[in-house]
Amino acid sequence: MSDLQTFKFITLTGIIMKWTLLIVSILISQSSFADNCFQFDKQDYCEAWKKVEAGVSTVELVQKDESVSAWSKMITVRKYDNKKALKEVLPSYFKSVKPLFAMKPDILAPDDVATLEEVYLRMLLLAPDKSHYEYVVNRFYRDDENSVKSIFYSHRIPFSEEVDFTEVMEKRDNWLEQLRVSSIDTYITK
Repeated sequence: MSDLQTFKFITLTGIIMKWTLLIVSILISQSSFADNCFQFDKQDYCEAWKKVEAGVSTVELVQKDESVSAWSKMITVRKYDNKKALKEVLPSYFKSVKPLFAMKPDILAPDDVATLEEVYLRMLLLAPDKSHYEYVVNRFYRDDENSVKSIFYSHRIPFSEEVDFTEVMEKRDNWLEQLRVSSIDTYITK
């Protein structure tokens, strides 16, 4: 075999190996993507990002073919360890989102809860780059003595001079109810 043939063989082998690794990586990521899924509003949302830092576990779930950087709808679940009351979490959460408020949020505290504490937030946020709004329905609750949990649904709305909020207004109560009955423990312990 000549040096040129050897070079072509090695180059072809390298290309085949790279493509094989790429395909295997995609298949593995797709199967792991489908492992931790959540159904909301008749759609599947699967884990796309996870982080545990300073006692806060966060999992972000998006629809198929979306990512945490390019999404239209997202579910986020959080568990705040070693928190004994909502008041230990809510002030810092509000501080983090207040600069994004496009309008005053709705804060709802239902009377008939099966948890120790529970509150709902409905907010319209404007992205820092003003490219889109996010309508967020958030449930914060405490169902044990050791942590506060939250689950929120974020619905992206492209920014324009005339924004159509019809879908949000029609579905927001249903979204809130779906969050109310959702259990997130399996999504934050995997």
